[in-house]
Amino acid sequence: MKSKYVVVLLAVLLAATPLRATTRATDYPGSVSILLGHEEVQTDLALTPKQKSRLNALRTELRSKSRVLVKKGATAPDACLTADQKLSALIDSNNACALAVLTPEQSASFHEIQNQALGYTMLVSPKVQKKLALSAKQVISIEKIRIKGLDFVAETNRAFDEGKLPQAKRIHLLRAYRNDQAEDYKAVLTPAQRKAFSVLGGVPLISAFWPPRGHFLLNPPRRSA
Repeated sequence: MKSKYVVVLLAVLLAATPLRATTRATDYPGSVSILLGHEEVQTDLALTPKQKSRLNALRTELRSKSRVLVKKGATAPDACLTADQKLSALIDSNNACALAVLTPEQSASFHEIQNQALGYTMLVSPKVQKKLALSAKQVISIEKIRIKGLDFVAETNRAFDEGKLPQAKRIHLLRAYRNDQAEDYKAVLTPAQRKAFSVLGGVPLISAFWPPRGHFLLNPPRRSA
C-alpha cells in the first residue's frame, strides 16, 4: 500500500507539472482533482456521490486536455513554452473547479491533507510561506531549489521523449529527485518552523499516507480507515 501511495503522489505532482518544468510556485502545486480521487481522501472528507461524480468528470477532462497539450509541445520545440503556459492555465482552472465542489469544512480538511501528501514541497506555496513567517532569504533559497529542478526534469523528460529513457526509469528518477528535493526544502526551515509546518498537516489520514523514508509526511500515522 505504501509503494502504491507513492505512485499516486507522484501522479498528483506530474499531472500538474508543466512540460519542461518542475513544481510550480503556487498554493496548489499538485492536481486537486486527482488528489481528491484518492479513496481514503474521499472517505475522510465524506464526499457525496454527486461530488465524486463531478470530480471524476474534472479528472477526465484534465487528463484528456493535458494529453493534447503535451503532444503539441513535443512535436514543436518552439511551441513548448506556449504549451506550458496553456497547461498551467488548464491546471489552475481545473483546480479551481475541483475546490468549488467542496464545502467550506471539506476545503479546510483538504488543505491539511494536501500539506500531508506533498510535505515539504508545499513550501513553494506563498500561503504556507506566510503562515511560517519565512524570511526573504528563506523564500529566495526555496525558489532556488525549485528552479534548480527545472534542468533535471527537463533533461529527464527530453530523454523520455527521445526514446532514450523507459517510462519506469523516468518515474524512478523523478521520484528519487523529489525525495532529495524535499530534504533540501526541509533544510531551509528552522526547527521551530518545521514543528509549525507539521501542524499544518492536521491529523494524519491513514497509514497509506506514510511513504518510505517519510519525505512527504511529517507525522507518523495515528489512525487507520
